[in-house]
Amino acid sequence: MKAAIASTFRGASAPLSWYYAIAVAVPILNGAPLDRPFLEHVAFVLVVPPVVVTLAGLFRGLRR
Repeated sequence: MKAAIASTFRGASAPLSWYYAIAVAVPILNGAPLDRPFLEHVAFVLVVPPVVVTLAGLFRGLRR
């Protein structure tokens, strides 16, 4: 099961890196205000994708 999750994270690492760069780094570099709505957006962006990748890895492991 751990191997399936790790493999899924390895496969998703490049797309996740680009997603984080576009969704978090670019707005910060463009001077986005660090107010509550933006920080909520950052929290959502940082938390939800790893949860989805973990669930995908679990389902992948269960299918085997």
